[in-house]
Amino acid sequence: MDTTTIGVDLAKNVFQLSLAGESGHIVDRRRLSRRHFQQFLAEHGRAEVVMEACATAHHWARSAAAHGHSVRLLHPKYVRPYVRRSKTDAADADALIRASKDPDLHPVPVKSIDQQALQGLHRIRSQWLDTRRQRISLTRALLAEFGLHLPAGAAGIVARLRAAAEAAPAMLAGSLGTVIDEIAELDTRIAQIDKQLKSIARENETIQRLLTIPGVGVVTATAMIGSVPDIHAFRKARKFSAWLGLTPREYSSGQTRRLGGISKKGDCYLRMLLVHGARSALLMAHRQARKGDEHLSPLQRWVLDVERRTNHNKATVALANKMARIIWCVWIKEEVYRD
Repeated sequence: MDTTTIGVDLAKNVFQLSLAGESGHIVDRRRLSRRHFQQFLAEHGRAEVVMEACATAHHWARSAAAHGHSVRLLHPKYVRPYVRRSKTDAADADALIRASKDPDLHPVPVKSIDQQALQGLHRIRSQWLDTRRQRISLTRALLAEFGLHLPAGAAGIVARLRAAAEAAPAMLAGSLGTVIDEIAELDTRIAQIDKQLKSIARENETIQRLLTIPGVGVVTATAMIGSVPDIHAFRKARKFSAWLGLTPREYSSGQTRRLGGISKKGDCYLRMLLVHGARSALLMAHRQARKGDEHLSPLQRWVLDVERRTNHNKATVALANKMARIIWCVWIKEEVYRD
């Protein structure tokens, strides 16, 4: 059978395949188990394997590439319009064949094992941070019901919570102590991951160059390396910041052009890290401004001018956008940041 393109609708245990020839017409459809799909990749002649960039897609992409196939991962949102009529596994696989013929539909680069492992560290850290925040909020709220108010801030929160819990009713004190112990354990786990990320950063030259950018720390730099498989996929710095959702969304027609707030597309975790980093950099700019204008860098002068013309939050997002473009330049040129 002359098959040049294989559309694969991924699942946990059942894989729907659509096989197409050079003309793009589907010549066969198959429904395979996990074991049979692995065997199919090993035995089938070289072809272009097209999949949605969803869960497990990068693993199967690496597996297909190891057997000599070329692989294209397409964003699920952009494949959806190619589904005709009812949504089924076969219809999804057929849609992948049609979407693969679109020259303007850029593929998602395949992540390496190390990149996915690094991204996994960040996801674990993020989950633990959310759990820690929930436990702290719960404990604060319960203590407040008994008139035990704690100052804002998470620094040294465990010691303050333990001291306040001693004044809580005996019926509640035991369970509160368990929650506080959980907060302390989460602090230790998060610190261990931070230590591991710093170790990774020391051994990676690209991360070391990204760390020279104002507002970019170890967490942001390692998250970039783990989440961006190929920086060269972005031809311009603006395309990179647009991919992160830091450029204005647009609604235009005819001669009317409307620009709104930032689009908030793309990876929300990376965007959050950049915005928090921009807040830190803006705070540092204010500290330097109090020492005198001669202590300010060109970037700091620019963001302070934006803040005077707009407001603090808009200046923060504008600086995050600028940081994303600087990251692209530093990464592409393989040079340290020079203000």
